[in-house]
Amino acid sequence: MCLNTNEISNKNGFRQPKTISYKDGDFAILLRPIEISDAKAIDESIRLSINNLLPFMDWAHRELSVEKQVERILRSIENYWKSIEFDFSVVDNNTQDFQMSATLGVSRTLNTNALSIGYWTSDKYANKGLATLVTKILIVVAFEYMRCDRVEIGCNKSNIKSRRVIEKCNFIFEGQVRNYFSEPTPEMVNKGYSQDTTYMQYSLIKQDLKTVAWFNEIKRNIIFTS
Repeated sequence: MCLNTNEISNKNGFRQPKTISYKDGDFAILLRPIEISDAKAIDESIRLSINNLLPFMDWAHRELSVEKQVERILRSIENYWKSIEFDFSVVDNNTQDFQMSATLGVSRTLNTNALSIGYWTSDKYANKGLATLVTKILIVVAFEYMRCDRVEIGCNKSNIKSRRVIEKCNFIFEGQVRNYFSEPTPEMVNKGYSQDTTYMQYSLIKQDLKTVAWFNEIKRNIIFTS
């Protein structure tokens, strides 16, 4: 793993992640901080993927437009520099085509050295193992680059696809949180939003990594650049 020496420290002690390249043979993707220029591609990907986003993403029920994406991206950039949340666009390293959105955020637990992972995948690249790969990359980034000691992830109990991704990444199941999600409005339910309000909580801590077989292989294929 090659680390950039010009990282910026933040109040949590994390080094702010910059561009992350992953290459394995001919396959190459780039994780980079989200940019305003991504707004159109993200809006198009959301519209393409809307049927799969509506059941579990409450934000998919809000107004969709390039302008709304610009507003959200501006907040994301602000949160990046405040070290609250680190939003990435995942793109094909050759075509620069937007593939998915991925996030490392400061945990809501009392542990100030913990991070959480979130993501959504464009339908164009869904069901190809990309979400699992990017989640593994973020796990390596969190532990090796940002030096956290806990990475957590979770999903709606009814979100079977996300649970499969989580399990493939060897997260440890910690429990169910009842009424974690607000009860959806009738309009949201009519559009397909899940009425299951239970959250499934998972995590990895540093001590778990010795049993995670894929960790070192993913680590070898990551390069950080400025």
